[in-house]
Amino acid sequence: MKRSIINITLLLLIGPLLTTAFAQQRSGKMMNKQMYNREYDNSTVETIKGEVVEVNYLIGKHKSNMKGVHLTLKTDSETIPVHLGPAWFIEQQESFEKGDEISVTGSRITYNGEPALIAAEITRGKMTLKLRNQQGYPAWRGWRMNKKMNN
Repeated sequence: MKRSIINITLLLLIGPLLTTAFAQQRSGKMMNKQMYNREYDNSTVETIKGEVVEVNYLIGKHKSNMKGVHLTLKTDSETIPVHLGPAWFIEQQESFEKGDEISVTGSRITYNGEPALIAAEITRGKMTLKLRNQQGYPAWRGWRMNKKMNN
């Protein structure tokens, strides 16, 4: 009887600690998945126009197998990196090439000490690619990898 009471007491004391540790581990994983959402700031949203001078597929800091698409955009006043989103999502939507004239609406941030833009919407000619909603949430959240957004 005493052994049962001790076991139940230990379970009641240790159980909440285990669930808290598990929840913290899960939230850390979710933060990695939301890396493109962390720095988006609605108060810094602007629209810039320019020419794509470079298209890069960069590996993320947190996931060695997750590539992101980044453009370098030359405007009349600056050359700025533009973060689009994960390569698997962008490749199913649209492709961008050096020389494309585009308009980008997004949140101006500081990334590695330099200005950058996290794209919410890109327009090229009559095509508009929406990458984020007005609150800054990525369009690829909950996205099925086998469907296109712009048919």
